[in-house]
Amino acid sequence: MRLISALLLACTTLLPLGAAAQTRIFCCDDAAGRKVCGDFLPAACQGRAYEERDNRGFVSKTVEAPLTAEQQARRDAEVARKEADARKAAEERRRTLALLSTYSSDKNIDSVRDRNLAEIDKSIVEAQRRLEEARKKKQKLDSDKEFYKGKPLPDSVKSQVLENDKEIQAHLATIAEKTKEKDDVRIRFADEKKRYLELTGKKPGETAPAAAPASEPAAATPVAAPAAAAPAAAPAKPAEKK
Repeated sequence: MRLISALLLACTTLLPLGAAAQTRIFCCDDAAGRKVCGDFLPAACQGRAYEERDNRGFVSKTVEAPLTAEQQARRDAEVARKEADARKAAEERRRTLALLSTYSSDKNIDSVRDRNLAEIDKSIVEAQRRLEEARKKKQKLDSDKEFYKGKPLPDSVKSQVLENDKEIQAHLATIAEKTKEKDDVRIRFADEKKRYLELTGKKPGETAPAAAPASEPAAATPVAAPAAAAPAAAPAKPAEKK
């Protein structure tokens, strides 16, 4: 009985202490700048930044005031800007790695550029050939139209004339597009070449770090020239007879 009584007394004593340990106090500065506190969030703290304190007065949690629509818009814009900057930086790193892993020298960049330009030139030549054919066809259609001068133009001829005009315009557009593409390729590869040289520290035309090429003998250890052959000994003269 004494043990049970002691336990009950201990529980009764600890309950207020536990409740006190869990007490929370809410404090904020009201509209007039005065500190307002309470064991529940005071009405003056609604919509304002506030602190939660424990029973010893230490701050256990800080809650920011809700953002206004304007503040939220500014925060969203800032978040979007940082995300865009991060994507741009990641793309820049990707381009750098791709550039260094793709090319071994600036001459290699020139070679790839020239291959691209050659392929575009083929497309332009083909478009010019088809344009010339379409223009010859136009001359024939113009002759046909002269034949029907003063008469209603047959629907078949009208259709051919319309299609011929579309074809000519399409070939002209292709030539213009491919010509612009050539300019874009030159600009893109010039930028890649410049960036490659900046990243590697190489000079134009340099394929390896400044050093004597491995295929050449080092200057300090010249290859010894073969020893000059000793002159052939003169044939022995026959002993003179006395």
